Amino acid sequence: MPEPLSCWVCHRSEAEVSAFADIETPRKREILQQLSQVTRFRADFIQSADVWRRGLPKELKEYDFKFVTSNPDQFKPIRISNGLLGEIVPPNKLLGEIADAKKLTVDWLENVALILRKGNGEVPGFGALSHFEKADRDLLSRMVDQFETKWRRRIGSDGSGGVDSNGYKQGFEGLKLLDGLEFMIAVGTLYYDVQAQLLDMARRKELNSKPKRGILVLQVNGYPPIPLCSVCDDVMSELSSNAVKAEAQPVIASSAR
Repeated sequence: MPEPLSCWVCHRSEAEVSAFADIETPRKREILQQLSQVTRFRADFIQSADVWRRGLPKELKEYDFKFVTSNPDQFKPIRISNGLLGEIVPPNKLLGEIADAKKLTVDWLENVALILRKGNGEVPGFGALSHFEKADRDLLSRMVDQFETKWRRRIGSDGSGGVDSNGYKQGFEGLKLLDGLEFMIAVGTLYYDVQAQLLDMARRKELNSKPKRGILVLQVNGYPPIPLCSVCDDVMSELSSNAVKAEAQPVIASSAR
């Protein structure tokens, strides 16, 4: 097995050169911070989902999900125990939390699903990430398609009601409160998974935009091939360029007094 190349000047291996030149850019740092936030928000969402499941009163289970979550204050007079230290929590507070979570997650993902189905448009809130490579767009489409196939239901609704040409029901149409809650929790979880996937795409895009670092084998003035790492090559090129610039500077003779 041939010995790994090392730079003739600095003696670093290709792996050492890559590690030395792997400087974290501000953009990469920002993306990693956002990924960490998404992971934390997803965990908080799952924890809240457990509270919602335990807290909703059975008296409301036959109500329509969209009606109840759109009118939480109508249910303020009802008070129930959430099972935590005997604390009494009014349903309108839980319903308000559910409605807020739905607005954040489902409404956003509904727009994304529509954009992916149409095959064009920009993903809201992602700026430069709005324009994807085809492979990335296909991956996001598969995530949405697999979810909708499992539930036999579209994430969003076009307002027409009923079912679409594939036999899928639309959005929360026809769902009672508890079933609608489970669907909303599932969509919300997918929302955070899609957010994480988008940020990972941004991370890879940032990584690929950085110049590749490694070891080149150069033939110089008839000498035997010389392995030279990209860092030393850049340094010598810069020094050579500066030397040429210095030689080109005009010499200004001082005037005789």
